[in-house]
Amino acid sequence: MKLNIILRNSCFAAAVAAMGLLTGCQPEEVTNGNALTMADMDASFTAVSTDGNNYVFTGSDDPNIQYHTWSYTSSVGASAVEARGAGNTKALTFVFPGTYTVQHRVVGRTAGTNFVSQQTIVVTNLLLGDNIVASPNFENAADWHVFNTSGTQTVSWAFNSGSATASGGVANNYTGQGIYQAVQVEAGTYLVDMHVEGPGGNDLMWFQVFTGTTQPVNGSDYGSDPTALLGLNTWAGCGVAPFNGMLATVGCVGTGSQVTFTQPGTIYLVIKTGTGANNGVNNITVSNVSMRKLP
Repeated sequence: MKLNIILRNSCFAAAVAAMGLLTGCQPEEVTNGNALTMADMDASFTAVSTDGNNYVFTGSDDPNIQYHTWSYTSSVGASAVEARGAGNTKALTFVFPGTYTVQHRVVGRTAGTNFVSQQTIVVTNLLLGDNIVASPNFENAADWHVFNTSGTQTVSWAFNSGSATASGGVANNYTGQGIYQAVQVEAGTYLVDMHVEGPGGNDLMWFQVFTGTTQPVNGSDYGSDPTALLGLNTWAGCGVAPFNGMLATVGCVGTGSQVTFTQPGTIYLVIKTGTGANNGVNNITVSNVSMRKLP
C-alpha cells in the first residue's frame, strides 16, 4: 500500500471577521506558539483486511481530535464520504477490482485545525455471493434443459466433460437451440457471465443469454421479453474472429452482465444460439457459467 501524507490547517477568523477587522483567510501551516490553533494531530491510520475486499481503517484516538471524516474515491467510479461526526474507526467494503484512495481527516477542538492523510488500496478481487447456477461446467447434464427455438432443427448442444458445445445449422434455415435452468433469486442485483470459446463464424450467427420469469417452450423462440443480457452477433461485429474469454468481455450485444430483481422468486437462465445462413453455429463452447449476487 502507498501512503501519502497531506497536511492542511484552517485559521480562526470568524470572530475577528465579525468585527470588520478581517474579511477572509488562507490556509497556513501550524507553527509553535500560535494559541489559536491546535498542535499537530496524528491523521495517519492503519488498514487491515482479511479478504482483500473488506477493510477496517483505524485512526488516532487523541482526545484533542474533535471528529474524524473518512472518504474514498476509486478508479472504477465508486466514491463515498462519511461526514462530520465519524469515529476513529471505519469499515469499508470494496466490491469491484480497482485502485481506491482512502482519505482520513481529523479536526481539532480549537480553531478547527485539520490534518489529512490518505492511503492507496489496490483491490484485485470481485466480491460476489455464491454461484447459484447448478452444474456451471455441465458436470451434470440433467441440470440443464434443451429446447428448440424455431424452424427445422439443425443446431444442437453437446454436453462434454466440463463444458457444452453448440454447433450445426444449414443455409437459410434460421434455426436455433437453447439450454436453460431454473434458479432461485433474492431481491437485488446479480452478475451473470460465462466463458465462451470458438473459431469464429459469419453469415448471421448469434449467441445470447437471458434471465426471464417465463419458462422456455420447445418450438418457440425466446427473447422478445426479456432483452438479452450478453451475446455474440456476427452482424454486430463480434463472434466473427476466433474468441476465447468471458462473454461480458468478448461479446458486443446485450444490456450488460448485471441484472436486478425487485423481489425473490424463480427465474430462468437461458442460453440460446442459432444461425440464418451458410456456415451455421461454428462450435461455440461454453463453461464456467456463473450468476452471483452483488452485496
